[in-house]
Amino acid sequence: MTIVEACESHTNTTPEFPMGWFSVSRSQELAIGEVKAVKAFDRELVLYRTRSGKPAVQDAYCPHLGAHLGHEGRVIGETIRCPFHGWQFNADDGKCSHIPYCEEIPDRARLRTWHTEEKNGEVYIWFHPENTAPQWELPDLPELGDPNWTTPRYTDHLVPAHVQDICENSCDPVHFAFVHKQGTIPESEVTIDPDGRTMHLHSNMETNDFPSQLHAITYSPGFAMVRNTYGPGAEMIMYNSPQPIDKHNTYMRWTLIVRKEIEDLAGDDVMQGIIDGLSDDYPIWANKVHKRRPVFCREDKPLVTFRKWVRQFYVTSQDKKEIA
Repeated sequence: MTIVEACESHTNTTPEFPMGWFSVSRSQELAIGEVKAVKAFDRELVLYRTRSGKPAVQDAYCPHLGAHLGHEGRVIGETIRCPFHGWQFNADDGKCSHIPYCEEIPDRARLRTWHTEEKNGEVYIWFHPENTAPQWELPDLPELGDPNWTTPRYTDHLVPAHVQDICENSCDPVHFAFVHKQGTIPESEVTIDPDGRTMHLHSNMETNDFPSQLHAITYSPGFAMVRNTYGPGAEMIMYNSPQPIDKHNTYMRWTLIVRKEIEDLAGDDVMQGIIDGLSDDYPIWANKVHKRRPVFCREDKPLVTFRKWVRQFYVTSQDKKEIA
């Protein structure tokens, strides 16, 4: 008897979350003393900036009776105070440092504290399912703040897709022709740095509305930069720092800058063209399933390279085995 299997949209499973640095806020969106509820990695987190200016990210629920510190929690010096009973937790290690009505503090009174770093105008946390220390540093973006480059333009997007599927676009030159209607598949090359962690895609985008040479650098699933070079002194950079909300939704923060030489001539147009291109990708992401073991053809070399490369960011042997 032939049995028709259930639709893949009902049976498909996505990977867990890859380890690495991920953005949870822009720096300018977090004032001193401000407290925010943040959802990332299918967890409820609390984000705040202490009185000394240090950003902190911790698990959101108070170990006492479970109040969410991101809602009505308050910064007191270098601690956050629970709105329910006033327990205070240190920003640096999560330990409870003060209970207003009890001198003895229980040993288990502490919050999980995530490794946090502020750089490139954003607040990042290091995610590892075992909460280990960061295994590499955040890259520098020297063009940010360089007087030869424009003031950054920001745009944010909520996308119903796993963070890996979004990252995969940075290594998929074929989709430029079909999704972005560029007519031809650009001549492309994918390379990986000797350290094995940073991946590069070089593509000749001569058929674009603004012909260019594209260089996409993917440092990890949570950190990518695309540089388009249109000619001497004519460049645009788009930097993407995604926040995995859960396994099916990702919040993307884009930062775009252009060289001052083309700011008035074409800067607004090339940046808006990149932003508008998201509307081409969105219906694909919103309606696809994640293929753990895709069927590749011989010319899918960039995608095969990506799937092998991305394995290193997963911890469990099952995920490593099924990614590609």
